[in-house]
Amino acid sequence: MGVGVISHLQNPDFAAVGALARAAEEAGADWLGVPDAFWWRDTWLLLAAAARVTRRIALGPVVTNPYLRHPFHTVAALASLQDLAGERVFVGIGAGGSEVSGAAGISRHDAVDRIRSLVDLVRRVARGEPLDAASGRTLEPTLRRVNVLVAGRADGVLEVAGECADRVLLWAIPRSDLTRSAARVAHSAAQAGRRPELVWAPLVDHGGSSRDRLRTIAAYSVLNSHPTLHARWGLDRPTLTELRTRLVAGGAAAAQELVPSAALEDLIFSNADPRSVAAIAVDLGVASLAVPVFSIDDVPTQVGWAHGVLGAIDAQ
Repeated sequence: MGVGVISHLQNPDFAAVGALARAAEEAGADWLGVPDAFWWRDTWLLLAAAARVTRRIALGPVVTNPYLRHPFHTVAALASLQDLAGERVFVGIGAGGSEVSGAAGISRHDAVDRIRSLVDLVRRVARGEPLDAASGRTLEPTLRRVNVLVAGRADGVLEVAGECADRVLLWAIPRSDLTRSAARVAHSAAQAGRRPELVWAPLVDHGGSSRDRLRTIAAYSVLNSHPTLHARWGLDRPTLTELRTRLVAGGAAAAQELVPSAALEDLIFSNADPRSVAAIAVDLGVASLAVPVFSIDDVPTQVGWAHGVLGAIDAQ
């Protein structure tokens, strides 16, 4: 089992990501994930900066998507990052956020097929096979085997994650939907004869400045949650449309106003007691934890808390 840190620094520069990576490594985190957001600095350049100032911690995008970068560019970026960080490199893949369709104008209707295809390409190229069978053109820098993490909330993404990922990230999933989501992953994995590592990133209110940032994450989670949850929370289609519009425009703070209290209660754990969180993790079959970090100063506390949960899991 291990602990991951997911960066939620606002528009971080190279110095900030480097400092975050050092803090995470010193705090005992096993991996660091950096978002691939087209409105911020490039994730691969930020990861390169993190690789240069660390020696142990694993590094990768959490998450990139198969739309905004051509898959050939993604495998080239992975090989380039391996030049700096070696076997520490992993790749996190998802369907892309609402901004992919809303701002970039790209339909995500084939996200499952796109994710499956990108995972397959990463593994084929790592085996030395061509980028494209028809041309026979190969990637000239060497890409070594890389662990694949898939994250998502939609049923299809959860299923393809179970089918082909090494790790599956349950990220900001409502408490009432955790069991169903984990079961979809497990069922798909069993059909494929796989046993991916299940990583859970719960939204836990530790107080302080993280509370408002958690509500921002909640706005994204609400938008992409299962339709049955929308009905339970009292969210109608016009409200969801307005929520999506505000998020796509970068107005996460304004979008928070549309998130009902019932959804916040379902998404955010107000009790940070490691034993309580560990009990849920055991029921889900979770092997690892990840924590969102909003400030470099918060890293030791957040990572220490996650290790406390893992210790409570071992004790059960």
